[in-house]
Amino acid sequence: MLLEKVEQAISRLRGAGVASPEADAWHLAVFATGVSRGELQARAVRGDVMLTDDEAQVFDAGLSRRVAREPLWHITGRAPFLQFELVVGPGVFTPRPETELLTEQARTEAQLMPPRDGVVRVVDLCAGSGAIGLALAADIPHLDVLLVEKSPEAAAYLQTNRTAIAPVNTEILQGEVGQAVTHRSPGSVDVVVSNPPYLVEGADELDVETHGHDPHEALFASDGGLAVIREVVEVSAQLLRDGGVVFIEHGIDQSEAVQSLLTTQGFARAETIVDLVGRPRFTRAERARR
Repeated sequence: MLLEKVEQAISRLRGAGVASPEADAWHLAVFATGVSRGELQARAVRGDVMLTDDEAQVFDAGLSRRVAREPLWHITGRAPFLQFELVVGPGVFTPRPETELLTEQARTEAQLMPPRDGVVRVVDLCAGSGAIGLALAADIPHLDVLLVEKSPEAAAYLQTNRTAIAPVNTEILQGEVGQAVTHRSPGSVDVVVSNPPYLVEGADELDVETHGHDPHEALFASDGGLAVIREVVEVSAQLLRDGGVVFIEHGIDQSEAVQSLLTTQGFARAETIVDLVGRPRFTRAERARR
């Protein structure tokens, strides 16, 4: 019976040190059966769910991988982000729930901006799987979004997600952060968003899944974790129009440094926003009038 199988899986996952054993066990059941969690749980309580041999094989194989601390979303191939599902896997950073807060605030402000020439222009630097930029583009049809990602492996996932989520009003640039200025004129952009690498290798504690499976280049940066953030700030200063806004995710101990970088580059009203558990998570600033 499914319920017994899930309970056994929860026990194995808990013993392996998985942080969310119950949720992960049910995610694996959903993955194996293609039935929603709510429906599966209702049917399991009634005792009328039996896995087919193929479903049991998929469930058991996924469970073994998760017990070995392979990320759940690498096993299922998809990660939730807001109301979307992103295709993810080896070679691309898996988006985290805390980035949803940045995306929601950027979306709110982009929706309120008056379009120029019919569009509001957005650039997503270090786009990865496309979580932030694609979510914005899908929700606001009059956005024009450039997604910049240097990793060929990550850019492949980005292209897949773009095709599924927002193929019309988006463009991908596979290249360095600085190359964005060759695709968008200085002072022409309304919003810049970025979740760059900002961890310090050897200093920041990581769970097994992150350390073993997220791409190194998507996690770590030199100069105390600020090297890529500095590039993002410099490029944002060139791209943004007067009054345009930038949103940068960063480490919980980097808010003062990020605000200082922004101020030095001519930004005003730099403000750090905390996540749902009160940790400084991202900073917003406005491009001051030149």
